[in-house]
Amino acid sequence: MDFRTTYLGLPLSNPIIPGASPLSDALDSVRRLEDAGAPAIVLRSLFEEQIVREQMAEHSHLDAHAESFAEATSYFPGPDAFVLGTDQYLEHLRRVKAAVHVPVIASLNGTTQVAGWSTRG
Repeated sequence: MDFRTTYLGLPLSNPIIPGASPLSDALDSVRRLEDAGAPAIVLRSLFEEQIVREQMAEHSHLDAHAESFAEATSYFPGPDAFVLGTDQYLEHLRRVKAAVHVPVIASLNGTTQVAGWSTRG
């Protein structure tokens, strides 16, 4: 039986793609997924909140003496809520792409509109 299909313009050997999970966090498990027949690798999402948190951290030293509202930062999840930071995410994406021969699907999850486009799919 031929199970080939196309998803997001990507030709796949079969339609059963393992979803984003801890299995895509380590190169060894990513390789095992490919060896087991996964037609693509799906990475966990990089969230807009992570990018905003990192931007806030960069500016916090500049604004250390300015008036601030401590409760405003409580709207953002703590850094331990995310597996990888932005730079680490991009490096992990690069390493996964180099490690496997199947398509790698990364995700940016956000809602902010910038110059007429939205990060919402």
